[in-house]
Amino acid sequence: MTATISRQVHVPRIAARSRSAFVLWIAGYTAFVILPLPLGLIDLDPGRGFWTNLSVALGFVGLSMFGMQFLMAARSSVVSHPVGMDTVLRFHRQMAYLATILVFAHPIILFLLDGRYLGLLEVFSSPLRAKFAVAACAALLLVIGLSVFRQRLRMRYDTWQLTHAVLALVVVGAALVHVLLVDYYVRQPWEQALWIALSAAFVALGVWVRIVKPLLRRHRRWSVTDIVHEAGGATTIGLQLKNPGAYGARGFRFEAGQFAWIQARRSPFALTYHPFSFSSSDEHPDRVTFTVKQYDGFSREVADLQVGEIVYLDGPFGSFVLPDGRPLVLVAAGVGVTPLLSMLETLADRGSTLPMTLWLGNRDEASITCGEQIASLQARMDLDVVHVLSHPGAGWSGAVGRIDESFVSDRLAYSEDDVPGLSLRDRVYLICGPSRMMDAVERALVAGGLRSSQIRSERFEMV
Repeated sequence: MTATISRQVHVPRIAARSRSAFVLWIAGYTAFVILPLPLGLIDLDPGRGFWTNLSVALGFVGLSMFGMQFLMAARSSVVSHPVGMDTVLRFHRQMAYLATILVFAHPIILFLLDGRYLGLLEVFSSPLRAKFAVAACAALLLVIGLSVFRQRLRMRYDTWQLTHAVLALVVVGAALVHVLLVDYYVRQPWEQALWIALSAAFVALGVWVRIVKPLLRRHRRWSVTDIVHEAGGATTIGLQLKNPGAYGARGFRFEAGQFAWIQARRSPFALTYHPFSFSSSDEHPDRVTFTVKQYDGFSREVADLQVGEIVYLDGPFGSFVLPDGRPLVLVAAGVGVTPLLSMLETLADRGSTLPMTLWLGNRDEASITCGEQIASLQARMDLDVVHVLSHPGAGWSGAVGRIDESFVSDRLAYSEDDVPGLSLRDRVYLICGPSRMMDAVERALVAGGLRSSQIRSERFEMV
């Protein structure tokens, strides 16, 4: 099951400091998906041959991987926190392709070994176990096809998400029934009980995500307090928590730079939530803001929200957060500035006196999102802002072009004589924006001698 999320999602890539956690995370995932091999293949009949047994092994691993896809897509902070939501969602998509290959390798190997197996494709006359196998494979093809071609088909995101969830259940459910009906590799009562228990666990996970969490969100309602139409086609919405006690004694908390999944004008049980970064200070968690660039679907609906409307949040998520006590260079393009604004607002509220630098790329003066908020931050803290415009007006006197390798290299060169510890070479870089810009900035920083621990980034494109 692939992951496709709203275009403006801000989700963090794995940072250098969490590589060990990533290794452990991958090890745990691998151990789980290969668990069926020692359990389900322990009584293999050698007379069946190596290739037949291999095809079955691949099918078992593929089925386990598809079960894990439910966990990857559950928006669980337990799963995502060690490595970041960006890593989880990208891994979710990549493993869907790998699992599909493994699942289809199972029948293809059998067809190549013995042409008589092709008769199982005649669904009207084939055994029931074959019918469920064909159903699982057909649903799997639909899952992949709709995920890959959703935009070309002009399929609404919420419609896709509903069909995606239903088809995913069909894939795993039909495949499980196929395994049980074959009654060869999983024929011991304890083996059948194990597979049923695992399937039940994934169903329980779905119940938690689709029923229990929405019930909790019904009591954690947020009300729209203000709507600000920003430059560049963006809208900032302010939200106030209606019942602060709904989150328990600790209350609602988030860290500057994190994001939440948002739902408006629908039931909290609706399938479709949209991820956006907080753009406000984490010092005031009962009143938050999100700055949303208008593209299509929900991002356009945000501009039409009215004061007093109810909004539901699922979160916070993400590990792209403020480092402790370090001078920073924040690099963004367009609406990628929003999580960085949350960081700057938090630092300003905490009375930080550390020098901060913001490099912000946009097309022209009219495209600078949250320009007034940035100017206000400059008045409250030691913040140097460099606006970089690719198509400025005739009266523009600032930087012209794009934030690319040349831009970064030039500024690193100019900083060589700065005070040690405050030089641009000694700071932590927080980067958010389109992949092309981020790749260029990261290459220039590495080429300039910065350590990987000084570079933290977050991407906000379709993943």
